[in-house]
Amino acid sequence: MGNAESPTVAHIGTQQLGTDGSEMTTQVNPKTSVSFTLNGDAVFVENASPYLSLNDWLRSQPGLSGTKKMCGEGGCGCCVVSVKRLDPGALEESAISIISCLCPLYSVEGWTITTVEGIGSSRSGFHPIQVRVAERNGSQCGYCTPGFVMNMYSLLDQNPKPTKQEIEDNFDGNICRCTGYRPILEAMKTFAVDNDIAWIDIEDLSTTCPRTGKPCRGLCKAHVRGPTDPLWYRPSTLADVLTIIQNNPGSKVKLLVGDTGKGVFKVMSPADYFDIFIDLKGISDLYQTQLTGSSLTVGAAVTLASLIQILQENQQVSTNFQYIAKHLLKVANVPVRNVGSWAGNLMLTHDHNDFPSDVFTVLAAAGATLTIANASGSNTYTLLDFLKVDMTQSVIVSMELPFASAGIIFRSFKVMPRNQNARAYVNAAFSMQVDPNSIVQGTPVLVFGGIQAHAVLAVNTANLLQQQNLLDPKTLKSAMAALDQDIVPDAPLVAASVQYRKSLALSLFYKYYLACIVDHVSPRVVTAANPYVRPISSGTQSYSTVPSNYPITQPIPKLASKLQASGEAQYTTDIPPYPDELAAAFVLTTQGNATITGINVDLASKMPGFMMVLTVADIPQGGQNNFLPAVGLHPEPVFATTFSEYAGHAVALVLADTQEYANAIAQSITVNYQNVKKPILTIQEAITAESFFPSPGPPIVMGNAKDAIAGSAHIITGDISCGAQYHFYMETQTSLCIPEEDGYTVHSSTQWTDLTQSAVATVLGIPVSSVDVTVKRVGGAYGGKITRSPQIAAACALGAYATKRPVRMHMDIDTNMQMIGKREPYYATFTIGCTDSGVINGIEMTVYNDAGCYGNDSTVQAALNAIDNAYFVQNWLVTPVTCKTNTASNTACRSPGTLPGIFIMESLVDYVAKSLNLNVEQVKLANLYQQGQVTPYNIPLNYCSIRDIWDQLYKSAEVDARKQYISQFNEINRWRKRGISVVPLKFGLGWSGAPYTVLVSIYATDGTVAVTHGGVEVGQGINTKVAQVAAKTLGISIDMIKIKPSNSLTNPNGMTTGGSISSELACLGVLNACTELKHRITPIQQVMGNPTWVELIQKCYSVGIDLSSKQFTYQTTDFEFAYFSYGATCAEVELDVLTGETQVIRVDILYDCGESINPDIDVGQVEGAFVMGMGYWMTERFIYDPDSGQLLTHNSWEYKPPSSQDIPIDWRVELLKNAPNPIGILRSKASGEPPQCMSCSVLFAAKRAVESARAEIQGPQVFSLDGPATTDVIQQYCMVDPSQFFF
Repeated sequence: MGNAESPTVAHIGTQQLGTDGSEMTTQVNPKTSVSFTLNGDAVFVENASPYLSLNDWLRSQPGLSGTKKMCGEGGCGCCVVSVKRLDPGALEESAISIISCLCPLYSVEGWTITTVEGIGSSRSGFHPIQVRVAERNGSQCGYCTPGFVMNMYSLLDQNPKPTKQEIEDNFDGNICRCTGYRPILEAMKTFAVDNDIAWIDIEDLSTTCPRTGKPCRGLCKAHVRGPTDPLWYRPSTLADVLTIIQNNPGSKVKLLVGDTGKGVFKVMSPADYFDIFIDLKGISDLYQTQLTGSSLTVGAAVTLASLIQILQENQQVSTNFQYIAKHLLKVANVPVRNVGSWAGNLMLTHDHNDFPSDVFTVLAAAGATLTIANASGSNTYTLLDFLKVDMTQSVIVSMELPFASAGIIFRSFKVMPRNQNARAYVNAAFSMQVDPNSIVQGTPVLVFGGIQAHAVLAVNTANLLQQQNLLDPKTLKSAMAALDQDIVPDAPLVAASVQYRKSLALSLFYKYYLACIVDHVSPRVVTAANPYVRPISSGTQSYSTVPSNYPITQPIPKLASKLQASGEAQYTTDIPPYPDELAAAFVLTTQGNATITGINVDLASKMPGFMMVLTVADIPQGGQNNFLPAVGLHPEPVFATTFSEYAGHAVALVLADTQEYANAIAQSITVNYQNVKKPILTIQEAITAESFFPSPGPPIVMGNAKDAIAGSAHIITGDISCGAQYHFYMETQTSLCIPEEDGYTVHSSTQWTDLTQSAVATVLGIPVSSVDVTVKRVGGAYGGKITRSPQIAAACALGAYATKRPVRMHMDIDTNMQMIGKREPYYATFTIGCTDSGVINGIEMTVYNDAGCYGNDSTVQAALNAIDNAYFVQNWLVTPVTCKTNTASNTACRSPGTLPGIFIMESLVDYVAKSLNLNVEQVKLANLYQQGQVTPYNIPLNYCSIRDIWDQLYKSAEVDARKQYISQFNEINRWRKRGISVVPLKFGLGWSGAPYTVLVSIYATDGTVAVTHGGVEVGQGINTKVAQVAAKTLGISIDMIKIKPSNSLTNPNGMTTGGSISSELACLGVLNACTELKHRITPIQQVMGNPTWVELIQKCYSVGIDLSSKQFTYQTTDFEFAYFSYGATCAEVELDVLTGETQVIRVDILYDCGESINPDIDVGQVEGAFVMGMGYWMTERFIYDPDSGQLLTHNSWEYKPPSSQDIPIDWRVELLKNAPNPIGILRSKASGEPPQCMSCSVLFAAKRAVESARAEIQGPQVFSLDGPATTDVIQQYCMVDPSQFFF
């Protein structure tokens, strides 16, 4: 999440204050109410808990669930709202976006707040931002969309004429897992002043507030101040602050401005609670800024965004101001910087050893000093001295930033896991005075963060550089030697390796050294001195349609996209609370591979909001501790009983008044263990321990691989691996269970209503018919809500059974990531026999997958059925092995098995080419399938277009010409390298064994149509495609059709939504149902002549025609796959060799989607799948504690899916034109998963760049690049060494 803001914390004992403030002697009274304006209404809230966030309050109010909640850390952006406020001393209000889940309700005093409901709706009219996002296909699952909309709304309110660059930069805090960002950015850039289309005046963006009625003055019972809640003060003077602190010895005090620091260091348990909050936003002295003849003074409450603006406006005053401002733009994200103060950020690194503050690093290098006050007076400190100051009764008042002296060269650096909104691997800032002869004057200041617990100075290097001539190569050599001694990295588990961080620190100084003498630097290395500036991204989309068949093949937006953009689309977590509803949270183990001896709930039972704790003992008689009762699955427990398989295993369920209380109580419960053994956490550890599940199936055998290999001209051996991936659905696991007179109604964010229904019935020991499961839409799933969501629903049902009250759970991200399984890691060893030209004769391979602690969702068979990808090999022997580890039971994740399977094969072909020193693309072409050949799993390829697609993509992407350019680029650049890669695709789609039911109903009153089908809308556009098919088949407007929620009543015994087949099969069911209805009504139509649709339907009704049709689809095919989709992708990457940072310069995708039912939706699926795959290969990693097995990367602070500036800069997507699928449903092909499997082209393009870097030092060219190839991994593969540095 990058750096945020922290309070000053006073630890003066443990004395508890009375809530009436009786021990207070100051004249400042605690706040018990807050007033603000919301969407045009005056709001007055009394007696709220100081822990209550603006987000939680909003979502508790009727009709205000459009502002979403996901991470609670400021790392996702789905909770963004717009604010206007007047800071003390300011002349006018500022319009900003903020993170509502980090904003305490009490801190919004006097603000004007606008939520997504306040700018437009279906009733009052949609806002142009909402319309453009929807119409440009910028909303798929839609859960993140309101956050994007409100971030853009705030930008336009603040800056009515933004540039395209300003717009792209504005979304550094918004995550979208569905779309791949391109359509969102394109929609937003239509508002740019430099856009090609007509610009819209900001006045035209205003809409009337849709909310009417009396102002809200109430407060939900659950959010009322509790007896142990802290007091909240909002003093107006600094003296008042110091008095409050001094008069309350023994109290734990939190000073805050934006309170964004709790996004990094959360309030998770009673140990994190405070006695007093002091809001500093009312103190005008802390907002003062002053420019003197030699320095800039900035008050401590000034936000990071304001500080950046001040520095930018005064950059002509001091040469270092522009560089400091540029660096601060990399801190956190726009909504966090808008409210988080620079002083709060410094307090984070003061109070926490694991916070690499960028603010500290750059200000320390710039020579800033701090004025710190306490009851005794004030003193001035350098930033390094500040780290030693006892701040328990002190307050930062201001910072003095001196102007840079003549000749000062200031630069700063931040290297991150992704291009935006991430903590630094290493940050650095350097300030050195250099005379015109390149002689160093005085002592340089060289500051590094991310090396030790706090920022460090390279003292020896700085001293050595005094009076040295930078143009003397010996100076560089000596400086690097000294810096090698100065930089001694520590080794936290979640940090990058010691080797990388040391190499990176030296590389950053080398970059700075070159910048200091840039006019004397060789052209081959000058790019190291100049920072890379990412261009504005752009994209093109190309496809064919069949107008005569509209609305089928018509590119139209998702039907619900405007409702999603306005926040009106309802998700499970948005369902209004029921009377007496309780919240639930799981208690997790913290030690894997250990015996559980009991749990301790003593502290929990005394906490506010506590209701009860449920364990396996509370499952009713006749019920089972099993949430996977489906045929073919092994039992998996809702609660661990005597053994903790992994750290994160659910052991109990807390019920409480609110979700926040439930989460806190769950954290307070401890689990006791014995017989603790070291957990098995990786495939390699499982192999060593021989920890395997029973054989997952027979090996793939085709021909005689051993003999073919033995008789080959070349025998090549190697191995390759790829890791896990968290689904990162924006709506975390959520369920609501309501007791009814005849059973239970369950609302679940699930992909599989049938399994959820069975799980609830099994756990409670009741008939399946007593459970009704409904799901309207899901806020992202990607396979993670197939077999995992039933556990959440079953637990809520148990709570509802025990209390006879509705129970809801909305998992926090930490619990979700620790408890729920991910994509399975894979590892393969291989032996290949091939010819001199790289034609593969035979492959012998063992494929290992990590299924976690249970083997239910093993995807290894899917991997084997994709292991050939697009290549024909006559002889195969592939043996699958499923490993058991002490990690969460891994599960399906978009393209389960096929994504790693195809990557393994691509790696093998790549390895062959590099081993033989051949052109990789030529080796691929030599091995591509041809029409009529047979796969190793015995499916003939009767419709194989891979060679034609390869040729078309190769030509349209200008691969040969670009290769030539890249060769020239790499020749003239030592420290920046480019690489290009082409990856083909063959992806099998199978329908067999997937039952779905469809019900189509025509209403006689007005002829409108309702459809419910067996699939679930998870963002893939299934409802829109179904409506298109129904409209075309019935011959009516799509506006007359409504798609109803999926449910277990109309879709009994249905299959999960997944495997990219649900849209096709739902469309088939609707086609059949509507065809049957047409067959019934056509005779009446013929008799009537030319009636209107309504007249026809009313006549049919009057003569007793059944106007509903239920269809059950259960397709069977001769082979496992009904058909194959084909594609090819070309990716080009630019690499900073010194840091490992990459930019995806261009991506060309050609994908065979058949005759697309909706090209807009299918292009969106291609792009979204591809970027999710890019994250898997380039940015997303997991780190576990090797002793406990606890997942350490379990939040948005440590786990980094791609951001909007990680996508391809130039992105060209084409759906293969005029290519109907002869055996597809309506001639179409699936699009949700196959394109993701070509995303490894980005990794291989980066590998080409690494190979070029290695060639500079004659490094080995034959190596495997495992996934994820994160920034640190790539840099280490480049074999960077300071002995190579020159100028």
